[in-house]
This record gives sequence, structure tokens and C-alpha cells, in this order.
Amino acid sequence: MTAHRDFKRIIRERQSKTGESYTAARTHVIRERAALPGETDRGSVAQEPVRLDAAVLKVNRQSARVRVLGEAGQITFRSRDVWQVVPGHLVALAIEKRWSWKGDDYASGRIENPRIAVDRLALTPLPLRDGGLEDLRSAYEPFRRPDPYAPLWRKLTAQPRPGFVMDPIAWGQFPGAGDEENPTCDAAELAQAGQTEEANELLMETLGTDLRCIDAHAHLGNLEFGHAPKRSILHYEIGMRIGELSLPPGFDGVLLWGHIYNRPFLRCLHGYGLCLWRLGELAHAQRVFERTLALSPHDNQGVRFCWDDVRHGRSWEVAQVQEALDHA
Repeated sequence: MTAHRDFKRIIRERQSKTGESYTAARTHVIRERAALPGETDRGSVAQEPVRLDAAVLKVNRQSARVRVLGEAGQITFRSRDVWQVVPGHLVALAIEKRWSWKGDDYASGRIENPRIAVDRLALTPLPLRDGGLEDLRSAYEPFRRPDPYAPLWRKLTAQPRPGFVMDPIAWGQFPGAGDEENPTCDAAELAQAGQTEEANELLMETLGTDLRCIDAHAHLGNLEFGHAPKRSILHYEIGMRIGELSLPPGFDGVLLWGHIYNRPFLRCLHGYGLCLWRLGELAHAQRVFERTLALSPHDNQGVRFCWDDVRHGRSWEVAQVQEALDHA
């Protein structure tokens, strides 16, 4: 107890000299202690770890690269809890030790309270480019009865609607990169070739560069979808929420699939809806599918078939059996 009181006294003394908050002063005291040669009093530090909110940028097997909110730069955070987080999560770091090595910052401890709160990550929304009015009824062949989608198609295309195009970063085209340089496309090719670990590593590196690469979130969701829908849905939702930062309140425009930079956001919406369906949340899935169709009414993704299934209460399992029979 004496060591613990002394530790708090040192923090208070620093506060009185610097005017810092208790948390900021405590962080500096811990750093100074960790830097002392032969420092062994780690028990007192571990009893009361510093807790800071951070954005998860990239996840490795035993560590995560994070950005502490309000701080510049990135930290490699070592923890046994990295398995529960994905890029774009907001987490509370319980920091037990923090240090630097060859110019890079490191910390260790526990990861607590992972949650999706994209609006708190201090991301600059990707800009939308105005694509002009889209008269979808004139531009595309209409859906007609007996197609169950026909009434919704007519409603969504009753009037010309403003069209928009998302920023190239959403697709993985970063400023200064060549036209052929796209890490998400490369990752998709790796995954198709069965090199899923390599694909995962490349996608994580991409998000470590810029969390706003929506396509990287979509492809990470795709990698997890077959065996871990509860984890897959996290990737899709985070990509979806990052895309929503670009949309003004009451957005009623279209983000057509024909514009390649719009596809990542539409992929995340579709994947999110599929996971909800698979997890038994049919009503929520229906709303997500309807929103996807509203954004891209011509439906190059086949969302209308999923929408028709869930609105009729067909479970994911029943729909999969029926699809297998149809292709038998």
C-alpha cells in the first residue's frame, strides 16, 4: 500500500507542476519509470493501469496497431485480447507498460470494451463527387411483373435522383499510387487462389495505412463469412459506418454499382445484410437489403433475391437448401 500511495503522490506532484490531467501525468510517470535502468517495480504499475481510448488500425496474431485518441502516431499494442477486435473498433486500452524502441512506440496490457463507434475515430469523411441526375427508368431495362421486385423498382425509380461517386480511397486507390496499384484487388486475387493468410495480411496493412479503405473491410468480411459470421459482420458494419460518414443527413441519392468506387460500400451493405439473415435477424436484414436496393436500384449484386426471401420469412438455412436444389 505504501508503494501505491507513493506512486500516486508522484503523479500529483507532476500535476501540480505541469497542470496536466491525472491520466496524462500518470502516463508520463509510467514512461519515465519504464525508462529507468534496472526498474523492477512493475507490480505497482500493473495494479492501476492507464486506460485510454484508441482506434484499432490493424490486427496481428499477438498485437494490434492502434492510434490513441488525441495522440499523433501509432502504437503496437501487445495483448492476449487481440483476437476479439478488428480494424475500426474503438477500444479501451488498459496500459500496463509503454516504451519506445528504435523510434517506434509499443505498449502492453489488456484490450477492453471493443465497440463500433466510427464517429469517434476522428476520421475525415471521404468526399462524394456529384454525378448529376440519374433517370434510372430511361437508363436501365425495367423490372416487370411477375418479378416480385417490380413494385419496389417502380417506387425507387419514379423520379430522377441525384447520383454520386465515392472517393477512390474507398476502393483502395491511394493518392500517388499508380493506376495498376490496388492492394484490395491484389488481396482478392490471393484469396481466390487459396492464399487467405497472405490476403488477410495485405488487407490489414492496407487498413493500417488508411481505415477509410472500405473495400479492405469488405474483403476481410468475405474471408470470415464462411466460418465466422459473427466476426464477419463486424468488418462489414465498420466498412458500412465509415462509408456513411460521407453521406449527408437525409441522403436520398444513388450510389450506382456502375461506378467502381461505389462498390466497396455496396459490398459492405450486402455482406452486413447477409450476416444478419444468417444470424436470424430477418427484419433487420430486410431493411438493410431495401437500403442497398435504394442506393443501387438496378441491383447488379442480386440483393433483390435475398430481400424477397427474408420478407417472406425464409431462413438462411432453408434458402441455402433451395438454392442447392435449384442448381442440382
